[in-house]
Amino acid sequence: MNNKKDTLWSLSFINACVANFMMSFSYYMLIATLPFYLTERFHANKTITGIILSCYVISALAVRPFSGYMVDTFPRKKLYLLSFACFVALYFGYLLAAALIFLVTVRILHGIAWAVVTTSANTLSIDIMPSAKRGEGIGWYGLTINLSMAIGPIAGLFLYEHYAFKLIFYGTILSGILGLAAAVFIKAPKKAKTPHQPISLDRFIMIKGIPVAVNLMLIAVSYGMVISFAAMYGKELKISNTGMFFTFLAIGIGSSRILSGRLVDRGWIHKALFMGMILLSGSFLLFTFARTGLLYFTSALLVGLGFGILIPAFQTMFVNMAHHNQLGTANSMYFISFDVGIGLGMILAGKIASAYNFSVAFGFSALLNTLAVFYYWGISKRSYEKNKLQL
Repeated sequence: MNNKKDTLWSLSFINACVANFMMSFSYYMLIATLPFYLTERFHANKTITGIILSCYVISALAVRPFSGYMVDTFPRKKLYLLSFACFVALYFGYLLAAALIFLVTVRILHGIAWAVVTTSANTLSIDIMPSAKRGEGIGWYGLTINLSMAIGPIAGLFLYEHYAFKLIFYGTILSGILGLAAAVFIKAPKKAKTPHQPISLDRFIMIKGIPVAVNLMLIAVSYGMVISFAAMYGKELKISNTGMFFTFLAIGIGSSRILSGRLVDRGWIHKALFMGMILLSGSFLLFTFARTGLLYFTSALLVGLGFGILIPAFQTMFVNMAHHNQLGTANSMYFISFDVGIGLGMILAGKIASAYNFSVAFGFSALLNTLAVFYYWGISKRSYEKNKLQL
């Protein structure tokens, strides 16, 4: 019989999910439309657009190791609320940006805030999950991102096609404020007192998690490519309603994410990861040859299914290699590898598309995902089995 401690759906967990949804909604509303804003307002080409988009991720990456240390050292909820407030406030910078250099500065600062708020949010959400339902909890929590991914780009592209860009920025601000309000009502558990630990490299970067991080990075490159340039790719193919790509992507992720969490909780983490990587590799190969709306949107669904299986499984791997007082570092390591991949994906997609086309760029991502399968079975799996903790 389950007791209260085994209950996943506490009021705090619900508020954490709502806050995460609203924060992610603002992110995806902007990420789908910002390439058009850069092109039309500042006349940036594809290469410059990719670089500017990646500034957000690169600055987040630079702060990730320190954000993990901060989450493990300072009160997690206070840090979460402070970074969330900064994240929302920086959306006003887009409204004021009159020159490209100013916009780049805003993107860099926004990336820093994003690094801290996402690390603290994910760590706090894990704190309020029962350990026996961690895989399922990560799956449900991550589902809020998928819902925002489904709705945010459609909302952003709708506003882009019918109204001025400033309305998109107002929408991101409103969404952020609502998320911050929900975050206030999360009840953070008291952290157990742990002996003072000397500052060392392992307090900032989970060294034993590096092999797994490299694996996730290879996969995240294609994620950075697809979230940044899928809409532009669709418009080049003359496909209407390209915003629906993100809806199918999110449906795919949401459909498989909970299943992945349950597979992980049953001890089938390696089977889940292998299945997800094979599916992702084949899906991007199909996306490379998409020339019709049917293939374009089918690819989105299949790519989503692959990511939905992989993302919670990879995050669980990092968490399972960390003691409780290093959960922030574990989550930071997860985001570092993801950020590196996304940033590289944004830059590579812009460069390859400028030199060739988007089809070649997504073909390159299919190749990387195939490489990730062999890397996993040769290196990541062994490293994880050696370093995981007995829960």
